[in-house]
Amino acid sequence: QVQAYLADDHGWLATFDLIEDVREDAQETIKALQLAGMTVHLLSGDSAQAAARVAQQVGIKDFQGGCTPQDKLAFLQQQKSAGRNVAVVGDGLNDGPMLAGAHVSFAFGQAVPLAQAQSDFVVLGGKLEVVAQAAVLAKRTLKIVKQNLWWAAIYNAICVPLAVFGWLPAWLAGLGMAFSSLFVVLNALRLSLVNTPVSIIDVHQSVK
Repeated sequence: QVQAYLADDHGWLATFDLIEDVREDAQETIKALQLAGMTVHLLSGDSAQAAARVAQQVGIKDFQGGCTPQDKLAFLQQQKSAGRNVAVVGDGLNDGPMLAGAHVSFAFGQAVPLAQAQSDFVVLGGKLEVVAQAAVLAKRTLKIVKQNLWWAAIYNAICVPLAVFGWLPAWLAGLGMAFSSLFVVLNALRLSLVNTPVSIIDVHQSVK
C-alpha cells in the first residue's frame, strides 16, 4: 500500500491510498504449483505488511517483505546450498541478481529490461499460469526421458547378448530393434498431448 498526498499553496487537499492488485490467475497458479509438489516463497521489496497481504490473497505461507536484491540473492543461495532446484519469477530491478542465479527464471513482457535480460524466459501476455504449465511439462518430459532410457537399457541388456551368442536370429534382432525405436518415438510423442505453453519464448532470442 502506498499513500499519495495532494496539496496546493494553501496546504493539504487529499490523501490517496494506492493498493496494487495481484494478477487474476495468481491464486490458481500458486495452487497448481503446490499441488505439483513445489514450495512457493514470496520475496518482496515492499513492506512486510504489503507482502503479508499479497501472500494471504494468493495462498503463500512463506513470505518476506522489505527484501533488498542482496537479501533475495542470499535466500536463493541458501536454497541452492540445501540441494533444492530453484525457479524464480520476477519483473523488477531488484529481482535481477536472483533471476540470474536461479536454476531457471521467468520474467514478464512488461518487466524492466534488466529483469528480462537476466531471465531464461520471457512470458508474453502477462499470464502467470504459463509458469505452472512449464513446470508440469518439464516434469512430464523428465518422466518420459527416464522411461525411454530404462526401456532401451533393458532391451539391450536382454536382446544384444542373445543375438551375439546366436540364440536370436539376426532378422528377429533387427526387427526387435526397429520396434524398440518405434516405442521410444511414440512414447515421446505423448508430450504433444500436453497443452504446450506457447507464450514462452527464449529471452536470448527476444532481446537480441
